[in-house]
Amino acid sequence: MEMNNPNDARDKARDMLIAGEDWDRIREVTNLRLKDLKRIQKEITEHF
Repeated sequence: MEMNNPNDARDKARDMLIAGEDWDRIREVTNLRLKDLKRIQKEITEHF
């Protein structure tokens, strides 16, 4: 699946992180960098 809109990819990655998906699977689906995923995870962690 290809994400054309960066916001869509971030939202999808956020949902997948909350659901406990594997990092590699999230990167494969969203085409985001590991750096981006870590930033999203940090935002989630700060919220709780």
